[in-house]
Amino acid sequence: MKVKKYVGQTAHEAMLKLKTELGPDAVILNTKTIRDKGFFGFFKKPLVEITAAYEEKDLIAKFIKPNGYENKLIDINHELKELKNLVLTLSHNKNISEDFSPKFNNFHNIMVKNGVNPHIASSILKEIENDINLDNKDNKTIRKIVKYTLTEKLGNPKTINIDIRPKNIFFVGSTGVGKTTTLAKIAANFVLENKYDIGLITLDTYRIAAVDQLKVYAEILKLPLEVAYNKDDLVKALNKFSHKDIILIDTAGRSHNNQKQVEELKEVLNVVGNKEVFLLLDATVDYSVLNSIIDTYSFLNDYKLIVTKVDEAKKYGSFLNIKHITDKELSYYTIGQNVPEDIKIVNNQEIVEKLLEENSND
Repeated sequence: MKVKKYVGQTAHEAMLKLKTELGPDAVILNTKTIRDKGFFGFFKKPLVEITAAYEEKDLIAKFIKPNGYENKLIDINHELKELKNLVLTLSHNKNISEDFSPKFNNFHNIMVKNGVNPHIASSILKEIENDINLDNKDNKTIRKIVKYTLTEKLGNPKTINIDIRPKNIFFVGSTGVGKTTTLAKIAANFVLENKYDIGLITLDTYRIAAVDQLKVYAEILKLPLEVAYNKDDLVKALNKFSHKDIILIDTAGRSHNNQKQVEELKEVLNVVGNKEVFLLLDATVDYSVLNSIIDTYSFLNDYKLIVTKVDEAKKYGSFLNIKHITDKELSYYTIGQNVPEDIKIVNNQEIVEKLLEENSND
């Protein structure tokens, strides 16, 4: 067993270096902050050092390059996947060709190419046709109508409401969706505003180094952090932070296939009043998986949406898909690991432009 240290300006930067070199099987032994006087900015002064252990044989295997035959197989698989997607798209277009006016065909194809589920795109375009007479309307006018409709479908984004204090804000979602990093980004932006008294609580005591990760952010942002192992601990932590304006609460990642974990989350949420819940959803997941995840959280009476990993998805169709399935309000979306800059408030006009962009990345 070998031990190696990685240093970054943020925990994610250090973790990225670790994963790039050692892969996902490395064992994290310790996470701590170290000081460096040469960095500018209050949250950039400390550096994050992660110590990890790994088997040398695993590292050697990681860098064995595939031979020519394996490369050809990879290329063939990629081509087959592209061909399958093309066939499915053509097949669907054939099936829906009679559902709406041919004037909409190009808009439908563009939306699907940009990640919108074909059935959702079809239903929206059919709805437009039922409401509006398209006779004597040119493509430019129809495009304006489609843009307006998509903007309306996305609704008005709603961010954190701090009018009522103390405000208990929960971040929930599947494992790996980016809850801790998103919480840190939002906390950092509140700190930069210098208007609010903030406390952090983590319930994520299952994942290796999850508490340490949030501790790093808490130290950098100079915010108090409480660790809650159960709902009783949570109540104590909330009482301790009762004088705070905002309390940001990180929850453990829950598998949408594990009903016991979901029940645990229900119990935790039920003991807290005056709460605001944000459900985080990964923009890169398949539509069927997305449906399953959202169905798992159907027990939530009210929640807002944060879309993560939009930079990895490279397509904006997930915004419309998620909004269509949940009928909940969009709030923020994340575009990277950097804290605090890689988070934005949803901008409907920007998203609609991306949904109708003809030269978007595949």
